[in-house]
Parts: sequence; structure tokens; C-alpha cells
Amino acid sequence: MTPFGVSGMITPLELGVAIFSGLTFLITFVIDSAGGGFQDLVKTTLDNDASARKRKGVG
Repeated sequence: MTPFGVSGMITPLELGVAIFSGLTFLITFVIDSAGGGFQDLVKTTLDNDASARKRKGVG
């Protein structure tokens, strides 16, 4: 008995779309990582978290 009722077969078009999407994501991630853009995002997120904690009086 299987817990999911989905087909295990995918069409060649679906496979192509999945491969294209995966490769596009990886390429975009590598380009962004090489530029260091994620570091600004992490810093902004941590700064926003710290200011939110101060407003709430937590931590």
C-alpha cells in the first residue's frame, strides 16, 4: 500500500522543465554567491531581527 496516489511517470516535457528550472536556480545561486549579494541580505535580516527584539523587549 502506498501513501500517495500519484503517477510515477513524467513526460519528456515535464522532465525538461524540471531540469531547466534546476539548472537555472543553480546558475543564479552561483552568480549571486560570487557577487556576495547574499551577505547583505543576511546582515539586513539580522539587523531587522535585532531591532524587532528591542521593540518587543525580548533578548
